[in-house]
Amino acid sequence: MDDSKEKEFQLIQDILDGQQDRYRILVDRYASMVFSIVGKFVNRKADREELAQQIFVKTYERLDSFKKQSKFSSWLYTLARNHCLDYAKNIRRENKEFGEMESHELEANMKVEDLPDDDIEEQEQKVILEKALSVITPMYAEAFLMKYRDNMTYKAMAKRLDANEGALKVRVHRARKELKDYINQYD
Repeated sequence: MDDSKEKEFQLIQDILDGQQDRYRILVDRYASMVFSIVGKFVNRKADREELAQQIFVKTYERLDSFKKQSKFSSWLYTLARNHCLDYAKNIRRENKEFGEMESHELEANMKVEDLPDDDIEEQEQKVILEKALSVITPMYAEAFLMKYRDNMTYKAMAKRLDANEGALKVRVHRARKELKDYINQYD
């Protein structure tokens, strides 16, 4: 075991042994990684900060479940990603359905009279794609976005998600299928 990994395991053990003030070291060390993950799920700064804080609280509460069989960063990444996926799922459940929107909300969301026709069509396509990505299976949407929005290779995705490349290719394929099925409903 390398020295840095051993030091990190000792830091975790110190925290578990009652030195809670040392948890700040882990937070400082992994804040940028957690904010990077959170940034893929929410746009507003306040939402990113709240979600990151929830992740660090959950990490602290579950620190004793870290079994030191992998790197702490991998364990934290998985915990953060799963927390964000759950958050995204809950947000979709809480959002109003299109049919439930008040008429003034619809009008406010559809103010496009100043846009040329091509821009209107492009705007409509973006809205449909965003809606489709929010309703398809979250793990498929995540793989699809990493592949096409973030231009990641399957190898990089596999490392980031701790999954094999074949499984990720299947997820991207299924995402495309689910997106196609959803978008075909609009045609």
